[in-house]
Amino acid sequence: MKNRIVLYTTGCILLLLTSCLGSDDNTSTTTLRDAQIATFSLTNDSVPGLNNVKFTIDQLNGLIFNMDSMPYGTEVGQVLCNITFVSYAINAAITPEAQPDTTFSWVEKDSVNFSKPIKIVVTAVDGITQKTYTAQLNIHQVNPDSLSWERYADNLTHGTFREQKVITYSYNNEDVYFMYVGTSGDYKLYCSSVTDARRWEELPLSGLSGNDKLISQLTVFGSSAYIPSESGVLYSSPDGVNWESAGNTHSVRYLLGALSEGRNQSPVLAAIVEDDSLLSFACMNENGEWTMGESVHAKFPLTNFASYSYINMYHAYIILVGGRNRENQLTNTTWGTMNGKDWALLTNEGTGYFEEREGLMLTKYDDKFFLTGGMNAAGKASKEIYTSINQGVTWTLQDSLTVFPDAYDARGFASVQVDKDNYMLIFGGKTSNDTYQLNEIWRGRINRLGF
Repeated sequence: MKNRIVLYTTGCILLLLTSCLGSDDNTSTTTLRDAQIATFSLTNDSVPGLNNVKFTIDQLNGLIFNMDSMPYGTEVGQVLCNITFVSYAINAAITPEAQPDTTFSWVEKDSVNFSKPIKIVVTAVDGITQKTYTAQLNIHQVNPDSLSWERYADNLTHGTFREQKVITYSYNNEDVYFMYVGTSGDYKLYCSSVTDARRWEELPLSGLSGNDKLISQLTVFGSSAYIPSESGVLYSSPDGVNWESAGNTHSVRYLLGALSEGRNQSPVLAAIVEDDSLLSFACMNENGEWTMGESVHAKFPLTNFASYSYINMYHAYIILVGGRNRENQLTNTTWGTMNGKDWALLTNEGTGYFEEREGLMLTKYDDKFFLTGGMNAAGKASKEIYTSINQGVTWTLQDSLTVFPDAYDARGFASVQVDKDNYMLIFGGKTSNDTYQLNEIWRGRINRLGF
């Protein structure tokens, strides 16, 4: 072997290069010292989906993991580890965390206990350089279909209140929650950003004095909000803060909800009006023009019902559940409309999916309707959750994955909203008819909607 010395002179700089004649020019010192893993995978035909799992190799921190976790309940025991290296490697020693006292050299056909992470120590060709990796298989640790609840916030407002209604509204070009509260005709308004319902600010509310307002039926229609009153005067507000009589010619006794624009449907505000003691359905369009409908059925709920407006297959609907009818009797039926003037009974009166209740909470969540809480005829609050996959025609009691925790108090007359992060928020509520509103928010989300 001979050394070749080449001297380059540039100004005052001398550069010395040496080479070893007769050596393998394709083999570098860097290659001999490379102990990095290039690819990693697991196989076991008895574990569904394992062969298709993609692993990420974090060379900087020595971590090997799958970014997309395998389904909840996946059980992994003995598997084959398929490893390739960036360069040559003398040995890969594996120590399973499930068997911490066992270390063995990796052989492609040998199975490894992968129920817990494993440590892999790779030794390069030089016999000195080593690199250590921790490899693990990520598996979802919570049931994806379980609804997890937490007490999200409390001490929202000052004072105590008998009634409450929370709506989502556009205020000062921002989406906010408006919380209207009242006791004996004294109404107040609190505001919170929809991105942080923990902080609430009181706003100066005007035009809602008196104790005859039915704030539980507060409805947003177009860019305005509306509240009926026991005297038949309909109140409206362009900003949710300043209220006045809407100046309509009808005696509006109850508001049932607002229909959005659908296929061959114009948006309308659905109501019940009174004329010579006769109650009739009616609807108001965006120009303030009223259209009369059929007479109200004797068993149709007038107060304390749950209302929800939605779009399905390009058509707009409103459904009502529970509440009290004109005889002041509690109901357990579902009613629906597509025009606000004609209402149909959706449930079979004799079926009785749940007992008669008032103050229920109703929302659409996870592509189905959720019906929660409420008070029965004895004034006992409920914490049951029912769901419907057919727009309220039938209801199914949830008894395992989507139930409230023990710390959640049964309640009725609460408000419910679903935010952009797929959380269901329950605002306040009463544990009995004689108690004040709870000053708290509970928040829940089906786990897979947060993955």
